[in-house]
Amino acid sequence: MGKMKDIKEKLLPKSKVWRIESRKPLIEDIKDMDAAYDQDDNGLDSPLDQNSFGIQEQDLKLKEEVWLQELAELLHVVFTEDGIYTLMGPDPKSVVVGLIQKSVSQHFPKPPADLDQNLQQHLMNVQNTVLSELTRLSPYLEPRGLMGCLIDSYHHQTWDHLQRLLQDTSSSQNSFVLIKWGLKTYLSQELLGHPDLKELHPVKEVDLLPFTEWGAQAKEKLLENVQKEVQGYLEKILRREEDQEGCDGDEAVVRLYVDTIACVDAMPTEALKISSELSRNVQEVCFQQLLIFVRRYKDEQTELLVKKAKVDEPELMHFFKTFITCLELKKYVQTKGAGVRTSLCVETVKILDDMEAFTLKLLLDIITNIAESHLKNYFRSESKKFFLIEAVKSNFAKLMNHEDVRERVMNEAYKIIVHTYIKLLIKIKLSKLQKCWSPNVGQTVAQDAEWLHETFSDLAPGVQHWNLMLLKVTEVLDCNDSDALKMTVAGMQKEKLTKSEDLELLHRLLLWKGLTKQQVRETLDAIPDDYQPTPRSGRWYSCFTCW
Repeated sequence: MGKMKDIKEKLLPKSKVWRIESRKPLIEDIKDMDAAYDQDDNGLDSPLDQNSFGIQEQDLKLKEEVWLQELAELLHVVFTEDGIYTLMGPDPKSVVVGLIQKSVSQHFPKPPADLDQNLQQHLMNVQNTVLSELTRLSPYLEPRGLMGCLIDSYHHQTWDHLQRLLQDTSSSQNSFVLIKWGLKTYLSQELLGHPDLKELHPVKEVDLLPFTEWGAQAKEKLLENVQKEVQGYLEKILRREEDQEGCDGDEAVVRLYVDTIACVDAMPTEALKISSELSRNVQEVCFQQLLIFVRRYKDEQTELLVKKAKVDEPELMHFFKTFITCLELKKYVQTKGAGVRTSLCVETVKILDDMEAFTLKLLLDIITNIAESHLKNYFRSESKKFFLIEAVKSNFAKLMNHEDVRERVMNEAYKIIVHTYIKLLIKIKLSKLQKCWSPNVGQTVAQDAEWLHETFSDLAPGVQHWNLMLLKVTEVLDCNDSDALKMTVAGMQKEKLTKSEDLELLHRLLLWKGLTKQQVRETLDAIPDDYQPTPRSGRWYSCFTCW
């Protein structure tokens, strides 16, 4: 150390050392130094010349050392004097690059131990550090042609770092954070495109191919994490559904489909903040998991609802809930699945349609049983208390918050209750009803029709007037003119109040009124061909001639 100090004092006692503040490019300085080493050996014949060259060589070496000392200080890289000689080697330019790379390595933030919880903050630290160093060193290194080296070093250090972070990313949330930072923030005005670096054009200087390759790897990692997490969330929803015993409260009814849609929709929505293409890729994965979920849900609910339908007094809310869930999930797939593979959406909707139809059938079977139970007692009792009305209110009031489901279910329930009313009504002899109720049975039926429609209209405003069939029954009972009766029956058929499956019911209604078989045939024969329910080779009532 003392010897080197003596050399410095002898060689540079009165001259100013080349400092980093010099406007002369450092690369040119180094080239000048290299040129001094390349002097022609033939010009060094005498011992004096050789001795002068030795002094000159020591002078150049000392200048190099001073340069590198100052550059190290500027880059905040600490070296011992022996370390500098080791680094210098035969090529001073490689030493400069080495110093810059070492500075980048030392300044670049290290990932925290709890990376999963602090990835966002860590990337912010990286962003601040890179931007701070580039802006700090730019005034000194740019005039000397070294900013390109610094930018390239930070670029490769960042890319290598993102590669390591990607391998350690185990959640979709952190995958999104990492991709957004790598593909958005890094090249934006927040970092390489920052206004303070505008004159350097760093985005144009860096090689973006590694980031393109990294982006593809990050996308695959994200899709892997999304698939794993969505599958796990949907599994939890199914298991929670198994453990839930009752359906009390609207929250219990909607929770399954609300949570399912939220789970499937969250990831594509987050991906859309990065790119629409990435959102479609994520949505495809989520819809694949939704299809698996729907298959399992159908199998489990089919078995469960069949068991519940067999109990003495089934709880209708279980069936309402399944019906609502199928309807809402189907609506979601049809609305949001535009960018998803068509076959995937079609299969999902088909399963939900089948489950919806199966649930509705079980539900209507239960409603039929409830209606039959109340109406049998009603028609055999001398009391004219129509308890079916209260049963309808108590069972369907819970659908008030679900308009689409309410209208469809209530419409079907209304229709089947009216059908059941007429079917059971005509099984009781008219004379018995006249004795239990009053001689004017038609008036009681009309009153019941009004009560039913009032009840269903309150529960589902806008529901169809299925009570018109009951009002027509009143007309049939009150009509004593054969021509008028024929017009009434024809009107019932014209207004499609009866369908092909109701033909036996209409035939029995006329017999129940007291018409003879001949009169029934004549009445039905008067229905115009345009209003006949089905094509036929003969009169459709011919199947009843055996009566």
